[in-house]
Amino acid sequence: MELETRRETLRYERMAAQTREQISIEGEATLPGSMRDAVTVLSVQAQGHLTGVQAGANEAGVRGRVSFQVLYTQGDLTRIRALETSCDFEHTLKLPGAAPSMRLEATAAVEETDGSAANGRIALRALLNVDLAAMETAECELITDIHAGDQEDALQIRSQEVTLCRSQLLGEGTTLAREEFDLPAKLGVGDVLTATGTAGEPEITGGSGRVGVSGIVEVRVLHRAQEAGSPLVVTTHELPYETVLDAQLPDTAQVRAQAEVIDVMADSAAVDKRRTLRVEAEVRVRLRLCCRTQAQLLEDVYSTSGDLIEPVRETIEALTSEEFADVRESARIQAALPSDAPPVATVLAVFVQPTLTSVSPAGRRLDAEGIMGVTLIYLPVDSDVPYAVRTREPFAMTFPVETGEGVRAQIHMIEASAGPTTSDRAEIRCVLGLRTMRFGMQRIEGITQIGQRPAEKQEHGFVLVWPAEGESRWDTARRLRVAPESLRPAGKRALLALRR
Repeated sequence: MELETRRETLRYERMAAQTREQISIEGEATLPGSMRDAVTVLSVQAQGHLTGVQAGANEAGVRGRVSFQVLYTQGDLTRIRALETSCDFEHTLKLPGAAPSMRLEATAAVEETDGSAANGRIALRALLNVDLAAMETAECELITDIHAGDQEDALQIRSQEVTLCRSQLLGEGTTLAREEFDLPAKLGVGDVLTATGTAGEPEITGGSGRVGVSGIVEVRVLHRAQEAGSPLVVTTHELPYETVLDAQLPDTAQVRAQAEVIDVMADSAAVDKRRTLRVEAEVRVRLRLCCRTQAQLLEDVYSTSGDLIEPVRETIEALTSEEFADVRESARIQAALPSDAPPVATVLAVFVQPTLTSVSPAGRRLDAEGIMGVTLIYLPVDSDVPYAVRTREPFAMTFPVETGEGVRAQIHMIEASAGPTTSDRAEIRCVLGLRTMRFGMQRIEGITQIGQRPAEKQEHGFVLVWPAEGESRWDTARRLRVAPESLRPAGKRALLALRR
């Protein structure tokens, strides 16, 4: 049998390597004031950002910055002070299977922080969880169609349609968002201690070579109270941002914008009886493109007469989709104070540092479990000196995001507040943000070659057959060398076929 085949070179992306690693980032800062002053570190919080990733031979290099916010007392133990510093880092992760030409996707989140002060300096440490996936562009020549000339009727052909996804970075840029806010006098706030921000889901507009990206930055500012012994005051504000990137958007591509707050600066000043807050946020915007293409491939072929046709198959695992989502959910946690901690009179501030231990898709939601590191700053009974306790509490939450198996997630705090329920217990109310990343992979079985060999002699006429468990109609017809549509039901799972 003379066969004519049509071939196509399939260009696709596959996941070559994936890893998750926790790295330790250490920093140091000089404390103002006398080196002889007693220092008590109340809280250390941090946010981590990746500024670059690069694949190497069986490894990956990551660069980034960790920004620390520290609350402490020095000298006057009744007055809470704040310190902010940042630490640039470079780290190499082992990534077996990676190569310099591969594309890397990475996310990072701070999971734990601590600090200690001595001799006028403070040593800081943050554990940063980094998630990495390396994508390789590969090619494979597969048969898309086959013909048999005069004996076309003897061929039974089954085709398959596959969808492939190839991603690339279209553009990147930073922008500054600035705004002023009037703070009501009834808040009773003093100087700004620290400020952090989170970028909301960005919107994409425009085209023709210029793409506009806009959104909102939610800024949370921690203020010192004007009166001693009062809780620290947290205010939230929204800053709009907008930037334009040079990029061409194909009509059939899926475009995704990612926005991340790199730095936040806030300051306030008293004006008459009011107080004015000035906030500035630096936002980094990345524009990504996922090109989806469809290909028609030959899935299976056999002959009903003449020589036997034996396809040579090759299995590839190709990227078919990329899913990224940013969602948030609120939670309540009961935190018990250590047995040696003084009883609570007034809660000044609370911070939470969540760590994920597992995630499990559940339909249109995602179940998450982990450990919540809680730092509670409060005034003990009959004392004006702030006291801090740190506890670790288990948590279980459900986030409103639909995803599948193989999802990776990073979690971070958005805001938190607390109130004492008893003298040795507090209820923590917090809002947590979850960033998910999932790569949809599909195993594609294509045909690279077609072999032929003489067929054994077989009887003609009607054949009664009982298909094996799990055998498809196509498989039964292929085994009998008849057309699938010629199979007829014969009762009790039996099929009747006519061999000509």
